[in-house]
Amino acid sequence: MSSLKGKVAIVTGGTGGIGKGIALQLAARGAVVVISGRSASKAEAVLVELRRNDAVADFIPGDVRSKEDMESLAAETARRYGGIDIVVANAGGNDEEARSPEVRGPFSKIDLARVAAVVAENTTAKLFPVQAVLPYMKPRGGGSVIFVTSEGGRVPTPGQTAVSTFAGGLIRASKVIAKELARDKIRVNCVCVTVVRESPSWDAVFGEDSKVSEHHRKQYEKIVEGCPLGVAAPLDIGQVVAFLASDESSYLTGATLSPTGGLTVH
Repeated sequence: MSSLKGKVAIVTGGTGGIGKGIALQLAARGAVVVISGRSASKAEAVLVELRRNDAVADFIPGDVRSKEDMESLAAETARRYGGIDIVVANAGGNDEEARSPEVRGPFSKIDLARVAAVVAENTTAKLFPVQAVLPYMKPRGGGSVIFVTSEGGRVPTPGQTAVSTFAGGLIRASKVIAKELARDKIRVNCVCVTVVRESPSWDAVFGEDSKVSEHHRKQYEKIVEGCPLGVAAPLDIGQVVAFLASDESSYLTGATLSPTGGLTVH
């Protein structure tokens, strides 16, 4: 379990949900893990858990929608730990807006101006942290970039015009970036997820304060009922990301993996 010993990793949105699961799996394999997000109080609880087994973990605040914040995150991580080897672009942009019926709903009824804004915001939220780390990753002689996005970018799903547009676009962009960065030995891969327990999207649908549409809820219920291997937990996604971050996947770049428990097969 020391496959990432000596590596420095950034996980955006690492203060909870899928990001927390990823951070725990990277730390368990020996990486120095810097989690980023907007809530210092949420981060503190995650840091306690990360450090429980003597892992080196840190929190640097930042909003993935801000280019300046992501540049500061990268620069401060490199200043504290000497460089960056792994970046996991996990956090989205405006998830609440992306779940609103005017954005996530039948194409004939959605507000296309709001859809376009969500697509732009969620796409740059994934790309800003990756662009920001490159000046600190290239001198290390290589690295690993992992985008975490939605399986809706691979599988057409009614009501998900916005998700399909930004996730599908990100998958294609990751392949372009993988080709560009291969000369620097920086690998770029995508992980596409569907319903994940113990995550903000799960709580938004099944939590007490759920405000999603009935159509949205029924889609989630159908997924939960139909997933052959059961619904994933954040640590399950973290294991896939940790593999892509490690030298065990050193010959893998431009790939898209879908840990959906057999719900989708490509």
